[in-house]
Amino acid sequence: MNYFFDNCISYKLANMLAAIDVEATALREHFAESITDVALFEKLTGSDAVFVSCDLSQTTQALEAKALRQCGVTAIYFGPFWSKLLFWQQAVWLVSKWQRIDGFASGVAPGTFAEIKQNGKAVPFTL
Repeated sequence: MNYFFDNCISYKLANMLAAIDVEATALREHFAESITDVALFEKLTGSDAVFVSCDLSQTTQALEAKALRQCGVTAIYFGPFWSKLLFWQQAVWLVSKWQRIDGFASGVAPGTFAEIKQNGKAVPFTL
């Protein structure tokens, strides 16, 4: 699985996962940081990427949600708890929950969307 971390999550966390042999990359390594969500989702169309974000507004704004739905990638969103954690807490949480997150993402059909709760449980949803 190739995990692409949205710009709203520190690239350092993607690099941390990559250092422990997770195929994780920060989007900024492949696309301009100014890329719009709609353009990003269009570029991800047809890929086997798993999009990782904490920007749940992408799932409620009409244009972004439509582009996300049409691109067909699996997308996982860290719940509202994420933004309340300090950077080091995010790092610890991510490493401690990664196997559960990866297990979920590996076992679902492409185009699945889920919110990851603080306990690491994935809750699928539809757009």
